[in-house]
Amino acid sequence: MHSQSFPESAIPPNSTLPVFFTVSSVAARIQKILQPSIGKQFWLKAEISSGRERGGHFYCNLVETGENGKIIAQISCHIWRQSLDDIKSKFKQHNLTLDLSDGTVAGLRCSLSFHPQWGIALEVTDADTSIALGELELRKQAILARLKQEGLFEPNKLLPLPFLPIRIGLITSSGSAACQDFLATIQRSNFGFQILLADATVQGDKTERTVLKALDVLELLAPDVVVIIRGGGSKTDLSYLDNEAIARRIAGYRFPVWTGIGHEIDTSVLDYVANHSFKTPTAVAENIIAIFTELQRYLEGAKHNLKTSWNYNLQREKAWVHDAFIGIRQGTRKMLMYHISTLQSQGLRLSKNTMQHLLAEQIDIKSKKERLGLLVKHNLDQNKLFLQDVIRRFSLDRFSHQVTVERELLRNKYSILKAMNPDNIIMRGFAMVRDENGKIITSIQQINNGMVTYTTVRDGEIYSTVNSVSGDHT
Repeated sequence: MHSQSFPESAIPPNSTLPVFFTVSSVAARIQKILQPSIGKQFWLKAEISSGRERGGHFYCNLVETGENGKIIAQISCHIWRQSLDDIKSKFKQHNLTLDLSDGTVAGLRCSLSFHPQWGIALEVTDADTSIALGELELRKQAILARLKQEGLFEPNKLLPLPFLPIRIGLITSSGSAACQDFLATIQRSNFGFQILLADATVQGDKTERTVLKALDVLELLAPDVVVIIRGGGSKTDLSYLDNEAIARRIAGYRFPVWTGIGHEIDTSVLDYVANHSFKTPTAVAENIIAIFTELQRYLEGAKHNLKTSWNYNLQREKAWVHDAFIGIRQGTRKMLMYHISTLQSQGLRLSKNTMQHLLAEQIDIKSKKERLGLLVKHNLDQNKLFLQDVIRRFSLDRFSHQVTVERELLRNKYSILKAMNPDNIIMRGFAMVRDENGKIITSIQQINNGMVTYTTVRDGEIYSTVNSVSGDHT
């Protein structure tokens, strides 16, 4: 067994003994074959996988996946430090941050390279900003479409904002420029706000986890309104808040959520589901302050109106009191003379009316006295006649005759009653039969065999038991 250099021609025909070539000879052959393509520039759209930065250089695999998500092709790739710096500078000029994390789809300008030690690889010299923007926008639009279809744009917007939102839950990166601007604006207002600061990462892989945690913590503290803010940045920096999980959490949140993310031209996914969105963090603070400022302005206006109205009414009442005082001083004598004259006139009328009334009453009394005398005489005559008639009807002879008649009637009734007395009848030899209950028996219909009877005779009673009865006993 031996090794030899890789021939320029094709691989030798099969022989009974294997022929081994050196790696360097095979590499040299591959390099010769690829030589026409090495260094030629072309654009490639692929997904970054296994990315890592080392020594200022970036290394990764560029992969292509099928519909089932499986990798169907991949090739090694590297970006040298200088090219990487140039690409980052280019993205920054377009207000973008170069994102080379795993799973990111990128448009790269590449050239084929080959090294005997490291093999075939692609060397990246440029990146397309439109691809980065397109991927971010497509992802954002897909999230918005799902949220809109599920009706999640409106729930938080329907939550009422408290009349005066004093307790403000603030979610942002503590110490950031956005946080400082917000707090400075709030502090300058001189209103007594209570800020509940929940520190969160608003850029990078920790954004989703920290913002969700901040929302959970603030919900337990029951704020009047929750504010999510961050300052401006590149579109890729701001894209971390285009997060579906955070948006869904806001849609189901128990308290109103306001957002102030980025610059004037930026719109975040969170803006669509929030109760209210503003262009900048400072604008959020200014609108919260505006609620209090408007109320303060209204109260000051009401105070001014009250003071003006009070002063006007006070001056008017003072003038009325002054005029009344003068009128009382000047008009008292005239009023007194008027009332004295009025009283005198009324006294004269009263005296005249009284004399007329007394004269009329005297005449009426005299007339009634005459009528009363005649009436009394007439009644006396009538009563005298009545008494004479009564005396006639109630004379002694008439009463004596009536008593004699009544006495004779009573005597006859007594004789009848005496004759009907059962005791007298029994004394003449008759008997009276009674049953056990003392009821007088007058018919055999009242008697049964075996019945006990009591027979009263002149000198006692006979107790009998009935054995038979004769007569009509039907």
